[in-house]
Amino acid sequence: MKTFLRNSLLAAGLFLGSIGGSMLGFGGGVPLVPSSPNFNEPSQLVATLNAFVNQLNGNAAGAGGYAPAGVVSLGGFCTASGATPQTCNTQRGLVSFTGVTVAGVSTGNVVVNDSLITAANSCRAQIVADNSAAASFPYIRSVVTGSGTITVAISNAAAATSTGSSTFGVLFNCEI
Repeated sequence: MKTFLRNSLLAAGLFLGSIGGSMLGFGGGVPLVPSSPNFNEPSQLVATLNAFVNQLNGNAAGAGGYAPAGVVSLGGFCTASGATPQTCNTQRGLVSFTGVTVAGVSTGNVVVNDSLITAANSCRAQIVADNSAAASFPYIRSVVTGSGTITVAISNAAAATSTGSSTFGVLFNCEI
């Protein structure tokens, strides 16, 4: 009875996970739980669960080819550092822009080149690190997507200008 209940709960969980995943846009082709042989021990589930996890991570080859082409994984994350523009071809990432100057009470742009982005995508960004002048108060004014680019407008709410050696860490996350 315990085995039947455990197997039923596992099957229900995988089914609901695949339905929820497909609604979020990353589900497509979750490997089926074989109907035979019955799972009498946990080790029999390992291959199926590993394929499912690989698919969620966007690893089509590791998921037995189940992940559809063009789907951006939940695990896609990149880091880059340097002057604007920087390239980060993933759904989300952390980019440290160096040498940024934002004059007092004005706006400066930093750009992330991202081949996955179109003008129809929606992205969010936030400043996670800031070594600008002590009296400057940078904040994200807007995030605009274009064909292969994310332009993040950083504004300065104070009269003090951030120095040319300022570094801004910008964390971004896009819905693709």
